[in-house]
Amino acid sequence: MPDTKITSIHFQLTGRCNLRCIFCGQQNGMFGERSGSREIPPEKWIEIAETLRPLTPKPQIILWGGEPLLYEPFDRLARYLSDAGFELGIITNGTLIDRHAELLNRCFKAIYISLDGDAPYHNRIRGKGVFERVERNIGLLKERSGELIFLSTLADENVESAPDLPRILGKLGPDRIHLQRLMYFSRAEIDAYRAWLRKEFQTDDPTIEVWHREEDSTYREKLEKALAEVRRRAENGEYPCPVFLNPHGGDSPCLAPFRRPHIKYDGRVLFCTDFYGFDAGNIFDSSLSDIFHGPKAEHYRKEILAGHNPLCAHCSWKSNRTFQLD
Repeated sequence: MPDTKITSIHFQLTGRCNLRCIFCGQQNGMFGERSGSREIPPEKWIEIAETLRPLTPKPQIILWGGEPLLYEPFDRLARYLSDAGFELGIITNGTLIDRHAELLNRCFKAIYISLDGDAPYHNRIRGKGVFERVERNIGLLKERSGELIFLSTLADENVESAPDLPRILGKLGPDRIHLQRLMYFSRAEIDAYRAWLRKEFQTDDPTIEVWHREEDSTYREKLEKALAEVRRRAENGEYPCPVFLNPHGGDSPCLAPFRRPHIKYDGRVLFCTDFYGFDAGNIFDSSLSDIFHGPKAEHYRKEILAGHNPLCAHCSWKSNRTFQLD
């Protein structure tokens, strides 16, 4: 069994978002309720962050949501964490960067922006004028001290144009681009997941239904063909920046439950970034250390090592062996 040691942590500051992206599980009901007044106050986030210091020499925290820049005390929290020596990353849709540009430039080691294609496509997926707004905001990050990383989801409408995406988006000056396949689950996978949750943890996750879609061989064939061309062009040095492919699944066991807890805006401690059916406890009831090393978390880790979670085959985090901001 891998060593159980926290190396980084995700703070989901809010479940709110200012966009309604058509393929997003959060938008289509995954959060159900909106977080609002139930969000964790900055003092509690700081208390949790401080517990990381004895656990790892370089504590790393990724802030996300929803849209994390909607979290009202965002500047106060991020400034404290940065000044206290934590390495910070943020995952954002990029539309609110203009309100926080100085802080993002100074305090963040990694700024991840969701950007899926040229203006017509991105606006159709995420909303009218979104691409232009994000493009302007990216121009405010020229003095950044960390990396600017684009996350591009390859959906039905843009998968065939994937080989051109790094060239198009590369003009905006990212340090690297990550291409991600569309995430979905078949009826059989969802039913198996919910049955597993009920059997092993006496809980259920009806929100997973928002990701339902039967296996699509046409999409898979287009994806494989497009990614083969992406690899060829990348190897030939045809792109203006490094391009990475975030694969789903993999043969090695997922290290997330051993390395990187994820704290939801309501205090629940999770190990999956995208699937919220299981939690190991709540930081309003117990300390992070007690939850992370508790019997419920240990049982979950054993189940993951045994390959019993049916959704792991569709998770791009499973192939991540470091969970580091580098």
